[in-house]
Amino acid sequence: MRTFPLDRQPLFVRLVSGLRRGSPKLLTLLILLFSIAPTYIPGYASVRPALVLVPIFYWAVYRPYSFSVVSAFFTGLALDLLESTPLGVNTLVFTVLYIATETQRRFLTGKSFSLVWFGFAILSFGAYFLKWFFVSVSFAVFTPVWTAFVSYFLLVSAYPAVVWPCAKLHMYLTDKEK
Repeated sequence: MRTFPLDRQPLFVRLVSGLRRGSPKLLTLLILLFSIAPTYIPGYASVRPALVLVPIFYWAVYRPYSFSVVSAFFTGLALDLLESTPLGVNTLVFTVLYIATETQRRFLTGKSFSLVWFGFAILSFGAYFLKWFFVSVSFAVFTPVWTAFVSYFLLVSAYPAVVWPCAKLHMYLTDKEK
């Protein structure tokens, strides 16, 4: 006869706990899907900002134990498969951004919003340059730099709006962990 331990939590409690642990990944996936959704604005497709860089940066700074470099890798792989970029470009860019952000984590944690925003602007500039370079190399022609700059400026200006749900989720998860 099979016995069940009495200290085991009910299935619902375990499911809710698993959803809490995976919620940064789910939010990042939701932002990824939102960022590649078709829009009917003329010319926007060529300058569409990579909004998914924001949650990757945010989770690398504030919750690296919930969103690891492996998660950044698979997020990049998902974007490579859904977007028309060469396979591996976003994977490399997201992984490098995560590692670069993680090295600056001690400096960025506990700083003001504007300083963290500035740190994001610097690191995302490097990510955009890296993506532009690898896309240009893979197509064997330099793609227009102005599109990368416009996309970069759209991303940096959209940072507060995109980081807001990440911050709300982080505060919710921090309250639930206490």
